[in-house]
Amino acid sequence: MVNTFSEDKGPRRLAAFLGLNFSLSLALCAGFLLFTGGHPLELAFAGAALVSNTAMFYAALALPAALLYAFGAGRLLLPLLAVFQLFLATDLAVYKIFKFHLNSMVLNLVLTPGGLESLDQGWATKALFVLVAIGAGAAQWYFWRLAPRLAPKVTGRRAALALAGILLFAVADKGLFAWGTLYDSVYITRNSQLFPLYQPLRVRSFASKYLGVKLDREVRAGVDLKYSGLRYPAAPLMAEPPAKPLNFLIIVVDSLRRDMLTPEIMPETWALGQKSAVFTDHYSGGNCTRFGIFSVLYGIYGNYWFPMLGELRGPVLIDALKAQGYDLRLYASAKLSFPEFNKTCFVSVPRDGILDEPAGENGAQKDKAISERFAAYLKQRDGKKPYFSFIFYDASHGNYDALPGLEKFQPAFPVSQLALNKGNVGGLFNRYRNSVHTDDSLVGGILRAVRDTGGLKNTVVLVLGDHGEAFLERGRYGHNQGYSPEEVRVPLVLYVPGRAPQRVTRPTSHLDIVPTLLPLTGVKNPAADYSSGQSLFSAGARPFLAAFSWDTAGIITSSRTAELPLEMYKGGVKVFDADYKEVPGRQAAAEFMPLIGRFQKEARRFSR
Repeated sequence: MVNTFSEDKGPRRLAAFLGLNFSLSLALCAGFLLFTGGHPLELAFAGAALVSNTAMFYAALALPAALLYAFGAGRLLLPLLAVFQLFLATDLAVYKIFKFHLNSMVLNLVLTPGGLESLDQGWATKALFVLVAIGAGAAQWYFWRLAPRLAPKVTGRRAALALAGILLFAVADKGLFAWGTLYDSVYITRNSQLFPLYQPLRVRSFASKYLGVKLDREVRAGVDLKYSGLRYPAAPLMAEPPAKPLNFLIIVVDSLRRDMLTPEIMPETWALGQKSAVFTDHYSGGNCTRFGIFSVLYGIYGNYWFPMLGELRGPVLIDALKAQGYDLRLYASAKLSFPEFNKTCFVSVPRDGILDEPAGENGAQKDKAISERFAAYLKQRDGKKPYFSFIFYDASHGNYDALPGLEKFQPAFPVSQLALNKGNVGGLFNRYRNSVHTDDSLVGGILRAVRDTGGLKNTVVLVLGDHGEAFLERGRYGHNQGYSPEEVRVPLVLYVPGRAPQRVTRPTSHLDIVPTLLPLTGVKNPAADYSSGQSLFSAGARPFLAAFSWDTAGIITSSRTAELPLEMYKGGVKVFDADYKEVPGRQAAAEFMPLIGRFQKEARRFSR
């Protein structure tokens, strides 16, 4: 047996050494299979992805390993591979605790004093980490000594067979995932984030354009719950439906920021507010449409979007209404296939109850079309059957379209984002205000149609924004940029028949909407069984509000906001003051650690 690093520098020893490490990595990553549901198709895909994804890591490691070995620095391979194996073991533990893969937010939580304790992970977890680190180092020492004995067995034929086998697993992995996304196989799609840094193959656009696959067909909801990775709701809903059920009408205006609710810009909604509850410090659960709408209808954290999409699971709110015989109706100016609301929020709504391709050349005309269709529905619907309707306006998103005669605020003109600056943003902002004014006029028409058909006395009405919109107030334009007040604070007007009007000034969230509506249907469960929020009318104190985006989350307090990375590439935790200016230094992030601990607990509470 070779005892030094200077002897036997042949490539076979390196291949044997990497092969032993590859086997160890496979064994470590096999632990992720414990988080699958166990369906045979799911296990077949996860098994192929296990080999394929691990091979991806070693394809990336092969070149630096070969260079180190060739230039006499082979001993550096031991700490390099030890750290890599420790990364995989740590990521597996992190995934078990958080249902996230290792990212800088988790690193902040782990490395900051008191961080692990906030998650009920104390000295035993730290001791286990030290033992695993020692084990990873010992394994590298043993593999290095064992590699010369195995080197003669590394022949060209065996290497070719091994590479062919790995290629076969990779083809099976990518092929199964592509097939699963095309045909909505929940046992495949729900595992897209199972392995660290997994790269799925999505061919939906290609298949639609060149293979004639229809992507907008009606989606069938449901996964066999014995295979589900979710615990949503946490307990079965218990309901005693009222003798006279209420109708529910939710009107969402895209990109509607809080300061738009004025008598000049939104007179119709303002008038509704005079006999409703108006929430003046209300926050979206996301800084973009996907997570804003998700938080309205599910009432849980936005990180659950991905498993809900993977399992084609709808919100308990709509499930409860459907079980009580509600007529479910959805009117949207934009198609529901992107974001994939047809596979999440509205997967349980029958296709004949959905209008998401209205006529019209722009958003304002389409908004008018869906308003007219809803008004026509009210006139002909079966009055003996309660209804749930969701109306989603789009004029105030993107192009900021307005109907003729409603361009109240001038000068108003479009501006290229490349040319946008403080000097010309006012014209674009007026264009935005005109689009909001247009949608408000349509809200007024909807409310008149509800009143004229006798429905206002038994219809709950909500008017709100899915998220906000920034216009360079803090150097940002649009949304999905961060968690500034312009992006996440939105108006909310809630009319409940028989309830006295009020103005609620304490902080509230989209997460609170479901816990407010479900009790009106007779649901008796505590809100914690199905939501991360509380009733909008509850006076209960809360330390923070949460909002989400694709790869970050926001923890919002009365004085500061923390932006948390959910992916490795997003960097560290950033903290902003009340004016949304970044607060430098590690101490600011450290002060958020107790809240991050609570956030993480809630972010995994509905996972098995």
